[in-house]
Amino acid sequence: MKDQSAMNSFKNPILDCTIVTLLFLGLLYILISIPSHNKELYLPEQSFQKQDKKLFKMIVNGDGLDDALAKVSTKNNTIIIAVINKAYVEGDKPMLDLFLDGFWDGENTRSLIDHLLIVAVDQTSFDRCMFLRLYCYKLKTDGVDYGGGEVVYMSEDFIKMMWTRTLFLGQVLKRGYNFIFTDLDLIWLFV
Repeated sequence: MKDQSAMNSFKNPILDCTIVTLLFLGLLYILISIPSHNKELYLPEQSFQKQDKKLFKMIVNGDGLDDALAKVSTKNNTIIIAVINKAYVEGDKPMLDLFLDGFWDGENTRSLIDHLLIVAVDQTSFDRCMFLRLYCYKLKTDGVDYGGGEVVYMSEDFIKMMWTRTLFLGQVLKRGYNFIFTDLDLIWLFV
């Protein structure tokens, strides 16, 4: 019996129209109540910055980044970007070496290394990248040292590292470049 009365209430066109009108007015009120200087779409970056009282600042070396992007880009301004830290460059056969082997061993992939920008988040990985004579860029974040060891998944430093990476990729787009973002646990075998 209760099910039929609930079903009947949705069959009442006046009630349906009233509910839709109230929902519309509520949405309209929310949109109007947003200050005019802040009518941008909601971005997770803004939310994160409000939540984190120790707001970190990404340091983008303007000249260094612009130079690095110009060196590695293709004719249509496309770049392959990989972000590394100390964990990817240590050991007998580090992950970075395996990643690079894929370009060397793959079919028609050797030339892609010329368009690969390695973004290092700590000094150890940057030094290794430079030693291998790759195109390297060191990304710095105020107040965060990624060279001190493993960054635990979903820890505060991990979240800062992910946001730094995302903001960096936004800087690449703002400079007019396209990119293919790749992790190092991926091997490029053919194009």
